[in-house]
Amino acid sequence: MQPYHYYLAEYQNMDPKDISRRLGIPYDENTRLFLVKFMEKNYTVSYPDLEIHCQDEEEGQAVLCDDIHAKVLLLRYFTEGDYMDATGNLLSYRDLPWGEVYYRQFYGRCIMRLARMFGNRLDAFKNIMEKLKGAPRNYGDAAYEFQFLENLKLCFVLWAGDEEYPASAQILFFG
Repeated sequence: MQPYHYYLAEYQNMDPKDISRRLGIPYDENTRLFLVKFMEKNYTVSYPDLEIHCQDEEEGQAVLCDDIHAKVLLLRYFTEGDYMDATGNLLSYRDLPWGEVYYRQFYGRCIMRLARMFGNRLDAFKNIMEKLKGAPRNYGDAAYEFQFLENLKLCFVLWAGDEEYPASAQILFFG
């Protein structure tokens, strides 16, 4: 809970209009609500108390409403994120400005987890990506592009494992 409380305090000390301008996220000064799209679902996020409500489905089904890790991710995005116009290029985590510093952690916690969970279960991966409204792409054995946060698209790529090679994966960012 320590990171949550740290980033919540940072968020509460920021000007919501600056957050809105910096990230290109709508903010209503009258209701004190941000309108955020996360994983194809629309949310309202209150300022400064961070009450989150999903506009598209029941709160118990909406990851931002219940998952502390998702809330920390959102808080970090609000406090540290920057909007940049997309160039259309696909970038690996290592290609991002800070990527080399945290690459080992990202590789182990995200890329390898994706490969272990779905590298030999491509049908399950495809079903999940289609539920997220992912668009199929012609990379690897299965790949999908989807909107993760406002102005941030990701592409998950899988190569199925076999008796000779283990499954592998890549997570690409649209830069």
